[in-house]
Amino acid sequence: MSKDDDVNRGSAASCGVLSRRNFLKVSVTGAAIASAGGLSACMTGPMAAGKTTKALALYQDTPNRGRRCGGCTHFREPNGCEIVAGAISPNGWCRFHEPLPA
Repeated sequence: MSKDDDVNRGSAASCGVLSRRNFLKVSVTGAAIASAGGLSACMTGPMAAGKTTKALALYQDTPNRGRRCGGCTHFREPNGCEIVAGAISPNGWCRFHEPLPA
């Protein structure tokens, strides 16, 4: 490598031009951050920062094969849930249904 190459490389860096290595480094970091954000949105239960939406929970206002929110460990009287945000019907159902212990 000659001195001219070093000079040219330095001037490119000072102009804000990204090298291929730096571009890839920034791209991979951005992708990792975006993936982590997506994963946190999928988390439920005690590890989740907030409640999930009815749409993500596949919530419906009617029971599913006899399973209903009123018989779930996550249901909170009169119309709440530990996991799903918003008003919840005791006769509703979602994919997070967990039957009360017998």
